[in-house]
Amino acid sequence: MDIYQQIWDADQAGNGVQPILPGQAGDAARGSVTVVARADVGEDTKILRDVTIPASKQLTYDRVLKLFDNYALDEQDTEVETPEEREEVHDLLEAVIDTPPMQVARDYVATATGTAISRDRWYGVLLEHWFRTFSQGGDPALSGFEHVFVGEQEGPKVQGYHFWYKYYLDDGLATTFDRNTFPGFDDDRIAYVRGLYQNGQERFPESVTISYKWRAPDYSRWTPGDNPSGVIRPLTKPTGGFFVGCSVEGLMAIGSVRAHLGARAPKEAAINGGRYDLKVFRSANDQNIRTFYPVYLGPAEGGVVPGPVVTPTEPGRPPIIGSPIRILAALVNPAGEDEGKETVTLINTGTARERLEGWLLVDKMGHRYSVNDVALDPGVATTVLLPRNSIQLSNQGGEIRLVNRDGHTAHLVTYSKAQARDQGRTIVF
Repeated sequence: MDIYQQIWDADQAGNGVQPILPGQAGDAARGSVTVVARADVGEDTKILRDVTIPASKQLTYDRVLKLFDNYALDEQDTEVETPEEREEVHDLLEAVIDTPPMQVARDYVATATGTAISRDRWYGVLLEHWFRTFSQGGDPALSGFEHVFVGEQEGPKVQGYHFWYKYYLDDGLATTFDRNTFPGFDDDRIAYVRGLYQNGQERFPESVTISYKWRAPDYSRWTPGDNPSGVIRPLTKPTGGFFVGCSVEGLMAIGSVRAHLGARAPKEAAINGGRYDLKVFRSANDQNIRTFYPVYLGPAEGGVVPGPVVTPTEPGRPPIIGSPIRILAALVNPAGEDEGKETVTLINTGTARERLEGWLLVDKMGHRYSVNDVALDPGVATTVLLPRNSIQLSNQGGEIRLVNRDGHTAHLVTYSKAQARDQGRTIVF
């Protein structure tokens, strides 16, 4: 499976929310955002609507929005980081570093580089990639986080700004992050211009390509008592794009894997049927991310596009239906002998209690194991111990299918030989 798809899936099982098209039903327990690609042209048009972020997923969204007002708007301005702002960066990294997408990204980089990467070392990678400032082209204090997650000013234009949640807040809820410190600023700072879709991108809610205007506040030039309108800069983004639905850690995980020189990760990603060129530019010394964003290329694998309910799989296979029960993780290579010690962890991402009588776990060779006497409440996970002579989770790589009582595949995950190499390591999907 594409490493970026693995990170995306892990993020959806974590704090990411599902991007959906108009007319599709969102899952309140999982969270969702409706993406309106075929939107009317008009400055009040909102392309991200009906956003639901469950309370259980809110932590990293709360942590990231505290950083949005920490930066000078103009690229040419210096940055003054206060102790409080440094603590906010630390709090965000502590909140994201152990999340599912970060675990997948860290394991991938460790395997690709052949090195052990401790938690502290991965913390350092994230800090260096995203938050360490560097000078370039006459600009004295640039950082990947500010450019990608917040947005910057270069003359009359917006630079960066590739985080859907920031766009969503700026488009009507902007004072969520500056209400206490900067009273008097307007809530609505986005004026939509038009969609710039091609090759069927409007059928993939995972990303958008648009043109818009941003009434950007220059916090560094405002002092209490000033008229807020005096530090608002009208900027334009002729062409902008970003993934939709991924959490801050999901986007950072994808960006860090793509930007890591030693990992040599693919430049293209296939995510939920769409193909993307993952653009990354680094600082002159290659240590820091300058910018990172996706460019939609078209449908992946022969033009297959996702429908609202059924996702096509390989020829000859039953389709994968929408299901709240998903495979969260698996212990493929236990310490010692594998037989009788392998496990698969299932999670209920829905809003109702689910009983799994008649459900099956199926391996790549078609061996089956019945999941009986299991009932999962919303948001609850359970680990299934696989007995001897049931399904076989090969250490050479394989797949696990979850089949419901009607014989339909509810979820399918794959893993590689590299992922299964370390004894005792649980693979998170």
